Amino acid sequence: MARLSTTPVMLRELTCDVAIEQAGKPPAAGEWAIADVVRHLVEGERDTLLPRLRRMLAETRPTFAAAAPEAGDASDLSTLVAAFASARRQVVKILGALDEADWQREGVSPSRGLLTVESYACSTDTHDSEHLRQIQDVRARFGLRPKRCEARAPLPIPELVAALTVAAGRLRAVAAGLDEAQRRHRPAPGEWSLNEVMAHLLHVETEVFLPRLHRMAREDSPRFAAFSPESWARERDHSLEPFDDSLSSFETARAATIAFVRALPDGAGERLGVSGLFGPMTLRQYATHVADHDVEHLAQIARARAVALGR
Repeated sequence: MARLSTTPVMLRELTCDVAIEQAGKPPAAGEWAIADVVRHLVEGERDTLLPRLRRMLAETRPTFAAAAPEAGDASDLSTLVAAFASARRQVVKILGALDEADWQREGVSPSRGLLTVESYACSTDTHDSEHLRQIQDVRARFGLRPKRCEARAPLPIPELVAALTVAAGRLRAVAAGLDEAQRRHRPAPGEWSLNEVMAHLLHVETEVFLPRLHRMAREDSPRFAAFSPESWARERDHSLEPFDDSLSSFETARAATIAFVRALPDGAGERLGVSGLFGPMTLRQYATHVADHDVEHLAQIARARAVALGR
């Protein structure tokens, strides 16, 4: 239920920065564009799962006809994402009201045979993950920033360690040669300077990422509230925090994160925590999010550097 509830959030995260021309562009001949994937999710949820679920709860073992091919919903990407969210809210509301007997009610699918409500819900979760990963693959081929955690595709531990290790050196390199005024310069009103981005990376590493990883390793399904980095930025003037001081502290904290990940015993990477934004996540998924967060803010720092240098 928690995973089904958070899929619309992940879908929105994976598509919010996709340009109009990218949304409808297949990565290769015969492959689906991002809009095609989302359209498939909408039609599967709104036109198949939702009416079938209602019939399974109202009828005795209904038999479903094969879905007739249609021209497809021609709505734009943001409209499709909103349509999926609306249909999924209805599904989750229905499932949330079921008792134990209701979960075992049955229907007959033309492709998969006999299904219970429970098995249908589980297959829907699997279907979500498959297509979220498909969108991530297309994003990667278009050069969009990685969002593997949202797509539920965690990195293996050796790749995680490698990704976490390179961040400090890249941060040092991208700020090299800039004076303090340039490091405090904001590229545009409301955007962060190099100092602010570096301080943000330090604070989330020490106050959010590493403590949560430790909790996931030792607690059963700890819950984490969503937080806003923008509110932190308003409360603390990060522009006054020298870049080199923040980076030095970040290097120390990141070394502790890497040591923690390296020392994980077998199976510990699959321990669960529950994010206020993304729902249930394994420890490896959350550590992958840390690596992806680095990539996002390295790009942000590179843009700020270019503006500071007048390029």
